Amino acid sequence: MSRPAPETTRPRSHAGSTAAQLLGRIEAPARRRKRIVPEESTSEAPSDRSAATSGAPNWAALEPRGLYARCGRPLAELVLLAAVLPFAVALALPIALVNLCVFGDPRRILFSQERVGHRGQVFRIHKFRTMKETKSSSFDSWSGDGDALRVTAFGRFLRNSHLDELPQLLNVLKRDMSVIGPRPEMVEIETWAGAHVPKFVERLAVRPGITGWPQITQGYVGRCAEGYAKKHALCMQYLERFGPKQDALILVRTVLWMARRQGWQWQDQGRG
Repeated sequence: MSRPAPETTRPRSHAGSTAAQLLGRIEAPARRRKRIVPEESTSEAPSDRSAATSGAPNWAALEPRGLYARCGRPLAELVLLAAVLPFAVALALPIALVNLCVFGDPRRILFSQERVGHRGQVFRIHKFRTMKETKSSSFDSWSGDGDALRVTAFGRFLRNSHLDELPQLLNVLKRDMSVIGPRPEMVEIETWAGAHVPKFVERLAVRPGITGWPQITQGYVGRCAEGYAKKHALCMQYLERFGPKQDALILVRTVLWMARRQGWQWQDQGRG
């Protein structure tokens, strides 16, 4: 898993009540969505080209097929959401109150940022804010080592327990994300990784997820081409083995991972 994206200052809106502002930022109709890769290639040539150098891959050839992909997975996700949402709301409310006390502004309870999702489509991801704001760019912060100094004490707890990811259930409901899938990267990081890891974009043949195979086996990856190459290999391994058994294993290991608070500072021990 990549290092959690730094949080940067956004312009503040002064219109309407604070509750309306909070809901409005989440539910407002999205602007025309951008893509960082072209539409699916129409070439008859094999689809093993890198999207970073030769256009988009053949997405249809990369997407999982079969009954589980078409019907089983969407149904299982709906059942899981119905079971989890009441507990998620019960957890989210006190977290929001603590963040309100920490940051002193209801507009700063949540943090949103553009990420790259399914087939290179850019969307806004939602998280609980864990960092003090900065005027430096997200990519510059990710490239450096100063993030730890900006994380609040409560934010460190949220990151280690991964409870800061709870608002991403909104992204799942909006079909920007799935519960399980490759983690969506910042646009700048996606571009950087695509330049260093051949075919890195191919993992976006499925919707990004809140949790996934690389997250529970590799941990967070800094600005390391070798680490991102391994992440890509794990994502493609997930696509090749796509099925209910693998998804069930990921969910169980995610719960154990959260219980152990194996959080944002953990990295694959093989990398040192």
